[in-house]
Amino acid sequence: MASLGGGGLFDLGSAFSLQARAEALQARWSYMLDNGIPGADLAALMGQWRQSQASRLMGAGAMFWLPGGADSVARWQEETDAIWARDLSRFRSDARLSEQALHNALAPETHVQRRSRLDAFAEATTPLDFATLRDEWTIEARLVPVDRRIAASVSAVSGQTQQARKLGIRSDPASEVITRAGAYATLAPLERMARAELLTRTLLGLQQSLQGRIAAATLAQQGFQRTLDEISLASLYGLDVASWQARVAANKDLFGKALTPAEFNSITADLKQVAASADHAIYVALSQTHVISGVAFIYQNHPLSCEEAATSMALTHQGIHLSQDQILHEVGADLRSMYVDGSGRVRWGNPYTTFVGNVNGSESNYTGFGTYWPPLVRVAKAHGARILAYGSMSAATIYARVIAGHPVVAFATWDWAWHPRRDYLSFDGQWIPWIGPVHASHVYTVVGVGPNRVLVNDPIRGQYWITKTAFEAGYSDFREAIVFA
Repeated sequence: MASLGGGGLFDLGSAFSLQARAEALQARWSYMLDNGIPGADLAALMGQWRQSQASRLMGAGAMFWLPGGADSVARWQEETDAIWARDLSRFRSDARLSEQALHNALAPETHVQRRSRLDAFAEATTPLDFATLRDEWTIEARLVPVDRRIAASVSAVSGQTQQARKLGIRSDPASEVITRAGAYATLAPLERMARAELLTRTLLGLQQSLQGRIAAATLAQQGFQRTLDEISLASLYGLDVASWQARVAANKDLFGKALTPAEFNSITADLKQVAASADHAIYVALSQTHVISGVAFIYQNHPLSCEEAATSMALTHQGIHLSQDQILHEVGADLRSMYVDGSGRVRWGNPYTTFVGNVNGSESNYTGFGTYWPPLVRVAKAHGARILAYGSMSAATIYARVIAGHPVVAFATWDWAWHPRRDYLSFDGQWIPWIGPVHASHVYTVVGVGPNRVLVNDPIRGQYWITKTAFEAGYSDFREAIVFA
């Protein structure tokens, strides 16, 4: 105990103890401020602390020497505890609400996917911990629709990149932008928020650019196909296609380098010009009359050897002289008789593998039929003939080949009219195109084409012109031919 000026007594130990307790509270307030307690919540207490230290006596605040000093420190302690508890509860509640909002935004989200946030929440101990989680999760929730839009854009760009790759065009700068988007996904929420808008704009702009390129490139690809088809047809007519092919090749090079719709549109426009030029050249060729020279006329020497006679004629164009009988010998014959099976189907030999029946027989009484193109091609090639095409082909293809100077052996009807098919089933199980026994098929060598007519070597009736309408009607039953060089 001590006296002051001979007056009242003071408890030195109590004053110094209160000063120490107050200083400890002041240190705790600093800790609280550092750990998320708002300064406004502690402002009143810290103001009272400063007042207590404005006047000091013997190292302790003057108020601590006076009655009631202990009550003040006790009140500070109580209010400090209350502020901590209240703010901790508030920030904890805020963090919980933010986490729930994020969970709802991410729906559907499994517990396993959510666990890391719940673990972080469980480990938080201070208002700052909870405030940090709250702020992070609030931003994350705001970023969910943004990130989803970015992810959708990345997916769209990736798909467009694959389309571009299939088309054979460049997708720049898709790879670099997708890499940026991948890096964006690894950033913290605040960094993503700062970069999201620019990345979104970049992706949308790239999508629009790629879509425009793909659409224009697709049209250009179609242009390439149409032009190549036209050039291919022109080559069938024997036209010089070198200059057109060179332009197509140049456009293909430009196609692989183009980056804008305008560049692809320019390619498409040039291809249209090439196709139009080829089409006009074909039109000119079709408007003229073309007759192949160097094809000998040969009459058939058996009732059913028309296809052998037609083949013999076509071979003479290459300087190959092969008689009908020699062809018949090498083709071979299936002399088995036809029969009708239990299902009412005609069963007979297979003309795609050999001669069916007797060459001196007749279709009308099932004693003989003939052979189709495969055995004839086999025999012709065995004697060194150059065969350019065989099998199913259109009448237009035949015209083109003849204009190009190539004789064609065509399978048609005897009367140049279309007839309903009455296909039969071969012994080996193949359906055979047939119009017999009432109507007869016949084989011709086509050696000339005019604007509206076709010149044929008929091994029975001689050489004559028929209309294209008649030719196409008679040819339509079978649509099979052999093109000789």
